[in-house]
Amino acid sequence: MKKRLLSYTKPYWGRLTVGMLLAIVVSIATGAAAWIVKPVLDDVFVSKDATILKILPIAFIIIYVVKGLARYGQSYIMRAVGQKIIMKIRNELYEHIQKMPLSFFHNTPSAILMSRITNDVTMLANVSSQVIADFFRQSFTLLLLSGLTFYREFRLAAIALIVLPFITIFIVNIGKKLRELSRRNQEKIGDMNIILQETFTGNKIVKAFGMEQYENMRFKKENRKLYDISIKEAKRYEMVSPIMEVFAAIGTGIVIWYGGYQVIKGTTTPGTFFSFLTALIMIYEPIKKLSTMNSVIQQSMAAAERVFNMLDAEIGIVSKNDAIELKEFKNKIIFEDVWFQYNSDNGMVLKGINLEVKKGEIIALVGSSGAGKSTLVDMIPRFYDTTKGRIKIEDYDIKDLTLASLRSHIGIVTQETILFNDTVKNNIAYGRVDASREEIHSAAQSAYTHEFIMEMSEGYDTIIGERGVKLSGGQRQRISIARAILKNPSILILDEATSSLDTESERMVQQALENLMKDRTTLVIAHRLSTVLNADRIIVMDSGRIAETGRHDELIRLGGIYNKLYEMQFKE
Repeated sequence: MKKRLLSYTKPYWGRLTVGMLLAIVVSIATGAAAWIVKPVLDDVFVSKDATILKILPIAFIIIYVVKGLARYGQSYIMRAVGQKIIMKIRNELYEHIQKMPLSFFHNTPSAILMSRITNDVTMLANVSSQVIADFFRQSFTLLLLSGLTFYREFRLAAIALIVLPFITIFIVNIGKKLRELSRRNQEKIGDMNIILQETFTGNKIVKAFGMEQYENMRFKKENRKLYDISIKEAKRYEMVSPIMEVFAAIGTGIVIWYGGYQVIKGTTTPGTFFSFLTALIMIYEPIKKLSTMNSVIQQSMAAAERVFNMLDAEIGIVSKNDAIELKEFKNKIIFEDVWFQYNSDNGMVLKGINLEVKKGEIIALVGSSGAGKSTLVDMIPRFYDTTKGRIKIEDYDIKDLTLASLRSHIGIVTQETILFNDTVKNNIAYGRVDASREEIHSAAQSAYTHEFIMEMSEGYDTIIGERGVKLSGGQRQRISIARAILKNPSILILDEATSSLDTESERMVQQALENLMKDRTTLVIAHRLSTVLNADRIIVMDSGRIAETGRHDELIRLGGIYNKLYEMQFKE
């Protein structure tokens, strides 16, 4: 995991090298500040050398000016590199998630995906900016000060470092626990995000059923669990500094006792001893910082595991390396003995489907809920791949075509209208961002949306809110139809596009759909049989199979499943 994170630093080795050199300058300046203590005590206070007194204050100021500038430059460079790495990981993660098949989104709550991109990657930012910035500086400082202590007083240095094994054991144990707690913390944040998303997007239902108090309690319960884990994490994280200081005090106390004894005996000078003591006190600071870094790294590694696990998730549906570009649709779509199941735990949803759809034909798919209608049409743009059998377009297996070219020929209008918190213009032009204003207006007029759009405060530049919340159901549906008209697809899929509308809205949408369906190969899924009476063929599905095929009158005379569905809807 660490090696994988480090691989992202390769493009920035030049800047990292500059950062490391500046870190060395900081370390040398820190060591020089400890070194200067000896001449201050021995030459100024003991020997009373006036010349040294003039030089040392200026040297001391220069040391800290150089240290400050070098530290600023090193921190800025390292943090900039860290943020670039985080930006790259976040981009890769988002791009990878966008490529995942529909089944992935059905099985993974969107709140969890958002948590990965925001919270988990932010955790990685800690290790990429804070740790990268500090690691080299503290490591070089530790080495230089350790060298100074051994140079000044070898025996005292050995005595001071007697506590080091205990510090190491403590750091390792704390790190392991922090990694586990951090993993649980991020999981709880994901769980809480799910509640937030559900209650914010479904707030109308929450209010309608008077469930505010219930949702408040549900949120408080998850929030309390997050609090408990966070407190445990904080206890262990905040334990590092004080315990490190205790270890440092023990080592320093032993050194003061033994070193003071050596000064009293006359075997060492006060300047040498205090120079050593200054370096020793300074040396515990980088040890403490490095131990804190270990805690940050362990927390970040837990986040890295989740991020990289998602990055490693198999995309499943991709274009082959030698995939063919579908230039034009001018013939037919063929389903050849198509079987499909969502996962091995469930049975087949489609069972031996054989169907031929000719160019320009309007095919209606009807049947009870769960019959497999939506699954069947979802196979055409390869939202799912067949379990057995194949689907052909222009005599090509669709798995041999590039995904981009296949989907460029397909337009979809669904019952659940997806609009974005953007302008009306940009929602209509979604998928055709290069479309001119005239083309957008023409598509809107064909979808009977132009009139109500012009009545809005900013016309086509009006922001319509999240999921088009500022529009009525019929208006949202007609904008989605305008979007499909502007795309100008050869193959059109209408998945219960009018089932949730009132009669007046349905009539307007139906007129817009008729404009959309002109000269296109269309597959219509509908519960309302009144919308498919004029289809070229009606396919009746039952339990994943094609049960009946024919025109409306033929199926009525057949007296089968379609006739029963028709009588249920029109018996009055």
